[in-house]
Amino acid sequence: MGKSWIKGSIAAGMAVIFIAVFLNIVFDFEQKLENDTKSAVAVTVDSDKGTAASISSSPCCLPGNPTVTIAAVGDVMMHEGQIWSGYDASTGKYDYTPFFHDVKQEISTADIAIVNMETTLGGRESKFTGYPRFNSPDELADALKDAGFDVIVTSNNHCLDRGEKGALRTRDVLEQKGLSAVGTYRSTDERDRILIKEINGVKIAFLAYTYGTNGNPVPKDKPYLVNLIDEDTIIKDLAKARESADAVVVYLHFGQEYQRTASERQKELSRMILEKGADVVMGSHPHVIQPGEWVSVADGKGSTVEKYVAYSLGNFISAQRFPHTDEGMILKIIIEKDLQSGRIIIKDVKEIPTWVDKFKKQGKMRYVVKLGKKNV
Repeated sequence: MGKSWIKGSIAAGMAVIFIAVFLNIVFDFEQKLENDTKSAVAVTVDSDKGTAASISSSPCCLPGNPTVTIAAVGDVMMHEGQIWSGYDASTGKYDYTPFFHDVKQEISTADIAIVNMETTLGGRESKFTGYPRFNSPDELADALKDAGFDVIVTSNNHCLDRGEKGALRTRDVLEQKGLSAVGTYRSTDERDRILIKEINGVKIAFLAYTYGTNGNPVPKDKPYLVNLIDEDTIIKDLAKARESADAVVVYLHFGQEYQRTASERQKELSRMILEKGADVVMGSHPHVIQPGEWVSVADGKGSTVEKYVAYSLGNFISAQRFPHTDEGMILKIIIEKDLQSGRIIIKDVKEIPTWVDKFKKQGKMRYVVKLGKKNV
């Protein structure tokens, strides 16, 4: 009887322990679920370690709602040294894929990636040159495609560096390489067709505009050639884009070069664009990073929606040596489509710092985009 009592006591004790452990697991799971569904808060960047900043404003994605990850970077420039860094004298060919080897994983794993190509592909006969009038080998397009980019912004202040002919050839080459150009066009009909990409059942429209073309005039009889920043035009384009797309991304080439904060004009224009229907505004041209911000916009139904603007993504790659011009970022944005309401919600914004490593190898300069912060 004594042994039976002991065995019974042990069994009862084990049962109590099992129940306690089980309840603790359930409590921890419920607590985690509760925390996951709360609105996220901003996570600051550890600038010493160069970690990415995740800046969220919405609850975790709801089961069944489709999401899309967009990766965006700033200016891809091609100065003289960069042009020749990819040249192989033994073959007479160019290869720029090493530019992006170290960041390829971050770019290619996004559902869609966008970049500003601040040079023309005007052809060898037009001579390859860097600043102040850029013209690069077609192999640059191959490198961008290999890195995982899908959409190439061509409306910038250097898009007419080889005139109308160069702008048209640039678009032709990108199309031949399987890349989508936005911002410069070959006809009125092409300009009026909004570029829309459908990913995971979500239709995303892309629009792009530039403040100017460095004094190279857009032909008066071909205003469709370059999308210039004009508020009335942008508003009309936004309205047309919203007819077919779930979300709209606008890429602007604007702001003051080397200025590390956005101007009031940049902020006013970006807010107007968000209020008129864009979900995200991203920018380039200053060649340095300008901090982005969330913007609360009335949704017309008595409440507000949080949208995001990245005023300047900095240089993705260049040979510039002014302070901070070797710094950029990969902006990763996760958007979600609420299947019940049809609304687009920006779920997460992550800023991944990058820098350009410049070094000499085998007698010529090399340029490689690296992840993280540059060690000073």
